[in-house]
Amino acid sequence: MDQLYAYLPGTSHRKELTPANIAPVILCYYAHAVMAILPGTFWLRVALLPVTEWLVWNSAVTLDLAQYLASMFGLPNALRLSFLNVIFVLLLWAIGLRCFEWTFIIDKPLRRYELPLDIGKKTCNERPLTIANVLVDGIDLLFNFRGLGWAWSSDPFYVDPSPPLSLLHQFFKLLVKIALLDAAHYIATLTIPTAYRLEGDTIFDYTLDPLPHSLRLLSVSVCSQVIIYSSVDIIFQFCALTGQVVFGQSLTQWPRIANRPWLAVSVTEFWGKRWHQFFRHLFVVFGARPGKKVAGWYGSVMGAYIVSASMHVVMLWGLGRGTEWIHAGGFFIMLGIATIGERKWEEWTGKPVTGIFGTLWTSFLHLVGGSGMVDAFVRHGMVANDFVPKQMRIGKVIVDSILTVVARVRAG
Repeated sequence: MDQLYAYLPGTSHRKELTPANIAPVILCYYAHAVMAILPGTFWLRVALLPVTEWLVWNSAVTLDLAQYLASMFGLPNALRLSFLNVIFVLLLWAIGLRCFEWTFIIDKPLRRYELPLDIGKKTCNERPLTIANVLVDGIDLLFNFRGLGWAWSSDPFYVDPSPPLSLLHQFFKLLVKIALLDAAHYIATLTIPTAYRLEGDTIFDYTLDPLPHSLRLLSVSVCSQVIIYSSVDIIFQFCALTGQVVFGQSLTQWPRIANRPWLAVSVTEFWGKRWHQFFRHLFVVFGARPGKKVAGWYGSVMGAYIVSASMHVVMLWGLGRGTEWIHAGGFFIMLGIATIGERKWEEWTGKPVTGIFGTLWTSFLHLVGGSGMVDAFVRHGMVANDFVPKQMRIGKVIVDSILTVVARVRAG
């Protein structure tokens, strides 16, 4: 067994997160952000970093976001909300890395640009270092993982080629994604009912004949991909609507988070261009750049995927039932090798991976090659979560309606 759980503390003693016990992490994170903007703060950052990293680690080990929200909304079972701890631990992982980067890796103070009147012109004028600007920019930096509007981004004023036209359109998209996530989750529980147990269950059943077994795996893998995509887009769309409605931000400050990943014709295109780029900067800083120094382009690719693998191992641990390396992280090592293989294929044949062959290749790797990672999360109880409140289970109603119609047609 490749259980990393032996090297990570258990989480059975987690206590309810409260604003008071999470505040120290947030304040230290904000202090690092402000100091990263100001010149001459290196030694202050160095002095604060051990405190910040310890608070991040201690919060991940001892605090439970699911308990807090279950208490807030009067929900009976916090264990059915353990996916919230996956998100919580993921954000703490990112905070720890960002504070380390702002302390030791950046070579000059971070600068935010003034928002140009015409985004298409991509004019880059740095905001003056007034007290008000520094305090506001520090807040923006806390949430700005993509570098939009910041000098440290390779494309600070990314132009969305097809932005939504209105707030109503965005709200409608949010409802569609919620229904899509709910439907995929419901279908997964219908396919493997035992997966809804808190202790989880495997998606592999070798007592079945090859064809039913393969269809079972394919169904759950597809549902898992839909759940992941929808959940990321739901979080993004909710934040985008909040930014525009509450804080008066423009639509150009919220370019879409992903670019129709189902259209990818290669692994390289899927992860490099079409999948969400939320953590791309961290993969580059902590994986691609060090890897390139060790092994050139090959090291750069594998370094980025190794950091992504470690992130998913931590996410699985966030569920509170241990973690695994091979199943949760090995999938991304395989993708790194596949990305290298695609480049070698182009060098040998003179043709890139594309077309129907590329679509089949990419789908096979993600749906079949990724089944081990899906199994790890299912066995650790991810499907046993209630992602959508019962009152909002639009997807379940739609699926049940379709199944009822199909049953009547077959009976009729």
